[in-house]
Amino acid sequence: MRTASQDLSKEVAAAQAELAATLADLDERMLRDDALLELTATVEAAGRVVDALRLKTAGEVAFRSRRELGEDRLSAQKGCRNGVELLARITLASERTLTQRMRVGEATRPRTALTGDTLPAAFPAASAALRAGTLGYDSALAIIDTLAPIRARVGDLNLERAEHALVAAATGPTVESPLPFAADEVRGQARVWESVLDPDGTEPAEERAMNARGISAGLTRDGLVHRKMALLPEIDAKFETLLNAYLNPRSKPTFTDPDPDAPKDPRATAQARHDVFASLIDGAARSADAPRIGGAAPTVLVSVRQADLDQRCGSGFIEGCDAALSMAAVEQLVCAGGLQHALIGDDGRLVSLSTTDRVFNAQQRRAITLRDGGCIIPGCTIPAAWSEIHHVIAHRDGGETDVCNGVLLCWFHHRTIETSGWQILMIDGVPHVKPPPWLRNGRSDADTPWRRSTKSRTQLADLLERQPVLVE
Repeated sequence: MRTASQDLSKEVAAAQAELAATLADLDERMLRDDALLELTATVEAAGRVVDALRLKTAGEVAFRSRRELGEDRLSAQKGCRNGVELLARITLASERTLTQRMRVGEATRPRTALTGDTLPAAFPAASAALRAGTLGYDSALAIIDTLAPIRARVGDLNLERAEHALVAAATGPTVESPLPFAADEVRGQARVWESVLDPDGTEPAEERAMNARGISAGLTRDGLVHRKMALLPEIDAKFETLLNAYLNPRSKPTFTDPDPDAPKDPRATAQARHDVFASLIDGAARSADAPRIGGAAPTVLVSVRQADLDQRCGSGFIEGCDAALSMAAVEQLVCAGGLQHALIGDDGRLVSLSTTDRVFNAQQRRAITLRDGGCIIPGCTIPAAWSEIHHVIAHRDGGETDVCNGVLLCWFHHRTIETSGWQILMIDGVPHVKPPPWLRNGRSDADTPWRRSTKSRTQLADLLERQPVLVE
């Protein structure tokens, strides 16, 4: 005998198949303007009905997977950590989307009292409009996300008043507007209600800021990982001061007279700030105070096929990151962080694993730091602790992991050393540099001398003592 839920699933599947068949031969390019807009509105209305069902089911899964149920929660019975993971396996949607669905679904789901009685949803007006297909998901999310945090401070009656007004504006028309508000307008209107109902709040502003601080998990898009940061003012001030100290020409640390060969930074300000941050992270990871993971310093794991590494093509992959890594980035990480060869058989079995090589050890790093003092590219102010060690003669070309073949480069100059035009040569174990063509004032490569480069204060003091003294 079929259950009611099986019948419902069958009916929804049939409706899905019918809709797919109806739209199978659709070519939107052949529609006239008005017909295209009418179809767009109709599809959105149908989507609201589907979204309402998505929210209802997500809210119910969240309720049945709540933590207080322990091992009896639905997610645990299905071998999942929580309701989000369970929904992700079923729907294949992203965890971020599912978390939002569960939040809205729970807020618009009828509640159960301790006595077992059924109570209205926390947001009954939004719940009813969602079921009717008149309120969109984005507008519902804007209303709930804005009003839910202030419920305890403003009371149920005030919140109900704001909710009804916002749902009315989102579904329209109203006295104020002949057309429904779009989701962004609803969110803006919700912020107005928030400011009216909770102008000061019972929590001090600083306490609210403490609760709101954070750095979001990254979302990969177009080869970049996008994060949102909400920093406390004093933390942002420290961060800003640190960046400015290494980017502002007036505040850059100087050891001698201004360097006439120091290049003008070609990077945009935002790019330079990123690169200083990258160097800061490298320095923090190498710090002796950094927590150990498995007995080793925090380490980024990158996998790449040996054939791709040999041919310098293809991509690498970072453990825990969705974005593929260019071969240039892989080679930079290998140069600075080392390499282990893992031989995996055709059947997927790990055949062998080599020990780590191509890594400058702590003693070598200390020696190179004493000699170089920081990134050796003239004009760069990144300190030694934040710099990486670059093989002047690449390991693939027979270069050894030795102090006479390693120099300090910041993250940016290490990443771009093969394309920027800067040349590095070790002469009797001492780093010398030659600027790129655009900094040579028309001189040829042959007419451009190699110049010793160091940021070490003791080395610079020694060089100054050796300079001839003019006697009048």
